[in-house]
Amino acid sequence: MLLIIQDSSTYDILFIIQDCLGALDGTYVKVHVLLRDQGRYRNRKNEIATNVLGVCSRDMRFTYVLPGWEGSAADSRVLRDALVRSDPLIVPKGKYFLVDAGYANSSDFLAPYRGVRYHLSEWSASGRKPQNFKELFNLRHSIARNVIERTFGLFKKRWAILRDASFFDVKTHVMIINACAILHNLIRVEQPNDPYLDEVDAEMRRVQHEVDDEDEMEDEDEENGMEDDGPNNDGGVNAVNENRIRTVQPTSEWTQFRNALARAMFIDYQIRQGHHGS
Repeated sequence: MLLIIQDSSTYDILFIIQDCLGALDGTYVKVHVLLRDQGRYRNRKNEIATNVLGVCSRDMRFTYVLPGWEGSAADSRVLRDALVRSDPLIVPKGKYFLVDAGYANSSDFLAPYRGVRYHLSEWSASGRKPQNFKELFNLRHSIARNVIERTFGLFKKRWAILRDASFFDVKTHVMIINACAILHNLIRVEQPNDPYLDEVDAEMRRVQHEVDDEDEMEDEDEENGMEDDGPNNDGGVNAVNENRIRTVQPTSEWTQFRNALARAMFIDYQIRQGHHGS
């Protein structure tokens, strides 16, 4: 059921679940907007930014990028937009992406167990091994999903314009983000052993203790009215009709799938631990 890939990076083993295409998440890119728009673009870190959805493959290439949403938009809201656009994110039947706990565990998107130790920094600090199938699943899910964090890190490391706001308007900045994503993919093909990657990994290790608790928060975007209208047209993304938003919600079938996968992992893990101990 499981595929173990030896990785040449500082993360020695990258655990990939069968039929998993990669991972996705949101990241903030600072932008310059008019004073009247700053409220909508202000994120939880008090930055004026666009919330960029990034979807990457196992080899750290982007397969889908959606910039333009205001920084106040929840990651899950941006994902729902990506699923109903004229140029949508398409997940082939039987495949899925890894997501963090800020997203629902639903068909096409496999999330970790909430309320269970997850972040690599938490595991590193505790120094303990997984005690049950949920803990083991979350640990391996975290290791595998880390590919999107490394991809974002490499993406921003190479281009300074992705780290700080420019004098360009949002529409132009959105086009720049898309152009950088295309160049990123070309470089990944031509230069898989990227010298910047060692720096990115070192920086990620330094900030591992800074766990972002916002990943655990339930999305309240529809209730608080902060982003009902979707991205502003001047952001390069057409406003979304509220009736077209597809709700990504947990299903009993998908919960059973995750439980079966997690239990199978734990059984294999216990067998291997028994062999090592004998």
